Amino acid sequence: MDIDLKGLRAHVKQLKARRASSPIGKIKTGATEVIRANFEEIERLHREEGASWKEIASGLAAQGVTQGEGQPLTGRRLTALMHNIRTRAEKLKIKGGARNRTTIAPGRLQDVPTGKRVSLSPEMNMPAAGNNVPDTISEDEIRRSELAKHAHLLRKP
Repeated sequence: MDIDLKGLRAHVKQLKARRASSPIGKIKTGATEVIRANFEEIERLHREEGASWKEIASGLAAQGVTQGEGQPLTGRRLTALMHNIRTRAEKLKIKGGARNRTTIAPGRLQDVPTGKRVSLSPEMNMPAAGNNVPDTISEDEIRRSELAKHAHLLRKP
């Protein structure tokens, strides 16, 4: 079967032109840039002055900050944007900050807990005495014990 390469190129070019005009990844409302530029002050309002995210979002919406198709900024969207900006700044800090467009101070990032903890495995926490070596079981014994636990599921009717 032969295909029309000229027609194929024209069709692909049309689809590519439509894809390029997609708003994904482009600035739509500018809310992220406004929040990024005022990140520290918005954080301070929430942490020190006790303003809720909903109240801050309402204040920003009253000043013309919108989301999506011009809807007012909501508290939930504001917290999502704040999280995204913070996460991006942390990644840039780790990477070396080659393209740091945020105004977050480096000291501020250290105050944010990441929630990841490093700990030793139980084997490493055991005392180092030579006589306290636990009885180990072989791989075969482990397989057999696991099979015994689930044998009732494997029996033929």
